Amino acid sequence: MPHALVITNPYDFPRAVPCLPQPKEYAVSVARALVLVTQPDTAHEPSATTAPALGTASLASASAPFDALCKLAASLCRTRYAAIVSNDSAGLCHIWGGWGCSVEALRRGEPLFAHAQRTLQPQRATGSAPGLCVIPDAASDSRFADCDAVHSAPYFRGFAALPLVQQEGEVVGFLAVMDDGPRLLDDRQATALQMLATQATALLTLHARVDELTEAVSSRERAEENALWQARHDPLTGLPNRALFLERVEAYLTQTESDDKSRAAKRTGTNRAAVLFIDLNKFKPVNDTYGHAAGDQLLRDVATRFGGVVSPEDTLARLSGDEFTVFLPQMQGAGHAEAVAQMLLRALRRPVLLGKNEVQIGASIGIAHFPRDGRDAHTLLRRADSAMYEAKEGAGIRVYQKRKQARDNAPTDEELELHQAIEAGQITAVFQPQFNLPTGQVEALETLARWRHGQRGAVPPVHFIALAERSDLIVPLGYRVLRLACEQAAHTEQSGKPVRVSVNLSARQLCAPRLVESIAELLAEFNLSGNRLELELTETALLGGGDATPQTLDALRALGIRLSVDDFGTGRSSLAYLRRFRVDALKIDPAFVAGIGRTASDDALVRCLIDMAHALEMKAIAKGVETVAQRDALLTYGCDGAQGYLWGRPEAGNKEQGGINLFEL
Repeated sequence: MPHALVITNPYDFPRAVPCLPQPKEYAVSVARALVLVTQPDTAHEPSATTAPALGTASLASASAPFDALCKLAASLCRTRYAAIVSNDSAGLCHIWGGWGCSVEALRRGEPLFAHAQRTLQPQRATGSAPGLCVIPDAASDSRFADCDAVHSAPYFRGFAALPLVQQEGEVVGFLAVMDDGPRLLDDRQATALQMLATQATALLTLHARVDELTEAVSSRERAEENALWQARHDPLTGLPNRALFLERVEAYLTQTESDDKSRAAKRTGTNRAAVLFIDLNKFKPVNDTYGHAAGDQLLRDVATRFGGVVSPEDTLARLSGDEFTVFLPQMQGAGHAEAVAQMLLRALRRPVLLGKNEVQIGASIGIAHFPRDGRDAHTLLRRADSAMYEAKEGAGIRVYQKRKQARDNAPTDEELELHQAIEAGQITAVFQPQFNLPTGQVEALETLARWRHGQRGAVPPVHFIALAERSDLIVPLGYRVLRLACEQAAHTEQSGKPVRVSVNLSARQLCAPRLVESIAELLAEFNLSGNRLELELTETALLGGGDATPQTLDALRALGIRLSVDDFGTGRSSLAYLRRFRVDALKIDPAFVAGIGRTASDDALVRCLIDMAHALEMKAIAKGVETVAQRDALLTYGCDGAQGYLWGRPEAGNKEQGGINLFEL
């Protein structure tokens, strides 16, 4: 019974035809032919007998170089057929290119190909590379008695194959030539086949590299799309966030303002759209009683219920905390917005089940109409917010009502109280430590403002800071907090354990005309160098600070002050400002940190943010770290610093002992 011949050196193969050119001379002619193969072949038109590539995602052009090599192999070896074959991950033959017959015919020759694949593997005992595999006549070999392609058309009888060996010695496939009768190759044909096999190996390696690059690009695109989605959506509920909500409202208003019908509507006073501002009642006690996980579950449940009320063309968003908004772009009559608000309240009548506990939750809703109450997204949102606060004192729903100009401009009682608190020094501060993750040492203290009202007790910071923004008190409030921060930094200096102190800076503060001068005066008053102060700016503040922002930031940096972007990833979706503004650190928003360990995509997003910060030569600081698992994961990802409840809640400064010492500075 004939057997396959494995010849480790093609030059040892016995000559089948005498008086042929020497291998060296023949190699020159083959090399010239290879030059033609590697260049575009506009004249090559695969015929019906040419085997295309089998990859379902491959284009015809992708298999053309492999087909051309097969055509050249068949021509130089004087055979009717040729094929380039590899094994896929499942161990099945994958035909990259062929010549002389159809793909289906080549597939019927898989018993031959599988035998060649096994025969051409490196010898484990000796570690030697495989050589030429030859089957002189497969038709008389009992091992291939069941191979259709041997005993019927196309009649693969004479068979020879050379392995495709990568530099590291791995056999990735083989180049085979077949004939329809018994056949042996001479040494010049074996030499030609060897050179073509080298070229085929290079093509397969290139193809694999292209696949790797394609996957890398696809992964990067998926990560960018995910980051873009995260930047425009609330990670807890999946709803649009403030940025996307305002963007959709503004887009609608811009389109409507330019429409002839909307102009007619403005003349007649018809309301075309509405913004609803929803604040959940008694949400804080739920958080305090059952914990943040229960609070998150409640917010998700509320988002689902609200989603069942609004129409597909409406926009439901979560702004922050327990605040939701709805944009109604298609009003169905004068009372449409009020009717939707009533349905939202009815959706909350059923208790929310938190574990084994039933919790009843309510809401207050303010409504502002377009164009009556405003013609831009920010104005509508602000006036819906104002109506919501009035709704808390009434029946739960309040439509914004314009007051007289004098009354509109008059400060409210609460605004006056806040102004008096700032003037009287009743705004205090607590400090949250920021740790160097690799060393575990405190490297900064974040300053957080607090207001304890004489009658109402502690006022939530999110409330009185928003009040300060609305009433033009944010600049004096910010200056008060800056003074408290510098005072604390001076105390740490006196204690012999100096540490940097950071302060949040709003967009209005960034635009204040004497910002740089005021900070320089504070540093001089407390005898501090600029590197003891860090200013944290949100993405919105950077983008909304005006044309003078770069110059202001440069002036602050000239004082030695460190700059960072706070709550990175939750502001506007443009990342161009990171190239425009020079900052020292990116502070990753707690919403992203909370997702660590939940899904692979959440972990990948945090890693992406850290890597991006490092690529831009910035430090990456994680906020809202609450568990040891989150801290360990951040360490693994290369995060530089972190802060959060894992190390304790913010504490007041201790002047008598020279500053905060409970954080083991």
